[in-house]
Amino acid sequence: MNDSTSWTRRPLTLGAALVVGCGLAVAAPGAATAATLPTSVASADEAPPEAADLPPVTLRVGDQGVVSGDEAALDIGLANPDDAAYDAAEIVIRRGDALTDAAAVEAWVSGAGGDASEEIATIETNDLGAGEATNLSESVDVSDLETGVYPVLATYSGPEIPAGARAVMIVSGGSAQPVALVVPITGPVATTGVYSADVLATLTGESGLLTAELDAVEGTSAILAVDPAIPAAIRALGDDAPPQASAWLARLMALPNDRFALQFADADVATQVAAGLDAPLGVDDLSAYTAGLGEDATGVDALTDIGETASAPVYWPASGSLNDELAAAITAGDGARVLVPASDTADGEPALGERTIAYDDALSDRLLAAAALADPAERDRALSAATAEIWLAADDEPVVLALDRMGSDTLTTDQAGSVVVDAEADVTADGLDAAVDAALGTPASTPRTLSALAGSGSIPLAEYEVDEARIAAVAGYLADVPGLQHIATALEDPSLLTSQTRAEFLRLLAVSWSTNPDGWEDAAETLDALNTDRQQAIDIQQPSPVQLLSPEAPMPVWIRNDLPYPANVVVVAEPDDPRLSIEERTVVVAQPDSTTRVTIPIEARVGSGDVTVHYRLEAVTGEVIGPERDMPVTVRADWERIGITAFGVLIAGLLGIGVVRQVRRRRRLRSEAADNHSDSGIQEAGE
Repeated sequence: MNDSTSWTRRPLTLGAALVVGCGLAVAAPGAATAATLPTSVASADEAPPEAADLPPVTLRVGDQGVVSGDEAALDIGLANPDDAAYDAAEIVIRRGDALTDAAAVEAWVSGAGGDASEEIATIETNDLGAGEATNLSESVDVSDLETGVYPVLATYSGPEIPAGARAVMIVSGGSAQPVALVVPITGPVATTGVYSADVLATLTGESGLLTAELDAVEGTSAILAVDPAIPAAIRALGDDAPPQASAWLARLMALPNDRFALQFADADVATQVAAGLDAPLGVDDLSAYTAGLGEDATGVDALTDIGETASAPVYWPASGSLNDELAAAITAGDGARVLVPASDTADGEPALGERTIAYDDALSDRLLAAAALADPAERDRALSAATAEIWLAADDEPVVLALDRMGSDTLTTDQAGSVVVDAEADVTADGLDAAVDAALGTPASTPRTLSALAGSGSIPLAEYEVDEARIAAVAGYLADVPGLQHIATALEDPSLLTSQTRAEFLRLLAVSWSTNPDGWEDAAETLDALNTDRQQAIDIQQPSPVQLLSPEAPMPVWIRNDLPYPANVVVVAEPDDPRLSIEERTVVVAQPDSTTRVTIPIEARVGSGDVTVHYRLEAVTGEVIGPERDMPVTVRADWERIGITAFGVLIAGLLGIGVVRQVRRRRRLRSEAADNHSDSGIQEAGE
């Protein structure tokens, strides 16, 4: 896309009536008071609203407020929300002197000031029945007006209390001012490295934030700043991705808009450089999120592809996070540029430098604030002022605008009380669409692309307060990395853990967190504690003392694995006394999020006594995992032989006693029998 690329204007919607009657408190000449009324402009694609839903008077000037020729077309809406008819009356159109600055525009559009006393048209009205509405049109001559922004007032004298509407008219003289608008394609803060399927389904649904962002930029020349973690999350789900998310990604890739990639998860590059990193952290692998794809898993470059981007990187750190030194470090080499708000510059003015693009953040914030308004009348008032201010801000250089991140900066909880992503949109789709149109969709603006934003020289930046907490978080994560890499060696694919922890940390550095420091601090503490636990997630549980009463027995060992991935480890057992023999190396697959029981054969040799078995875990690479554990073993392996011998002796003794008793009994019986026989013989002889 080049600078001359034309943009396609979409149908005017309720939120896209940029410079229209603002339905304010308007005092009609000769009247002491006037009604304070909102404005509403109906879409041509919608059924006309009921008169009761409309303000009595609405005013629209030119083509979305812009007059390019010698005549200005006025469209006036008149509605009767009352129960009684309005008699024939007139609408008087008046104009004031040109508004010279943003403050004057704000005062006029808000009804807080300004003057429009020169009558330029009178429109006769017919009777208007109760509950009826009508549209009127008129053309007024503006050939004698110089280019500029003019206040316009329409006053209706029909009702008992006069009603009116204010508008601004941009007399462009047929010229268009260059405007560049950067729109972030980002989501809310989160704790997981990539959004889950449920979150993506909400964000890309009909009323989701990501859908609203694409709807707003489609058909325009807005410059897209895309978080590559979003397409990565969708692609990583493969066939399990929500259909609306896949359709959203296809839309994004088909858009012809200029674009550049933010850091993964929109991580703040300034924080990383301020912490001493030579280059921002990136993701080299996303295996943790593509496990379900199996052999179909793709590389990180394919997962994070956002389409054709600028030839040189563009960085967009958090507001208030840069000084000259950091900006120079970020943009060193490769023609990199940095996007900063004008309020971060030394003079507070928007400007284009060789390496720095200072956008008008005051105007950008007004556009975004207007987009967040749910009431169409309030939104139109705010956008009416913003449109005129963009016109007044135009100079030799393009007016550069950048809508700040629109996702929630706060986590929420689900019905179960778990912390989850707040995926509800903080900006209305109609409002965002209208804000983009206010910047790029008027005949008075000519969209500019990234290539047109090249400047010269340097732009001095203001000093900033170092965010020590965020710098400490980077230092803490870097200190955790060796331990995380070490514990990951126990996994079949170590990148499962390392890619997850890297993505989660980059998510913690998301720019959107900068507006919620308390919430960020809680998230940082939670992640730091989690990474500390992960470094100790696999180990041998402390065994209990064992009494070994037999020569051989299986010894149980319990391996704890708190990671969500299976671990391939080796249990190494070494007794400190040769009287005990044990299997030295036992290969084990420790199941995820569980404790795995392992039995190791053990055998006692000759002798008894106390032996200590030293257990340790090793990864297949030889890395020692977790602390060494000692199992005290009391060896009494000869007790079994002693017991058997003693039992045998006992049995033999009992048998011997039985035999002796039996022999003695028989002897006694024989003796008694012999005695009886002898006594009997003697008796017979005596007789």
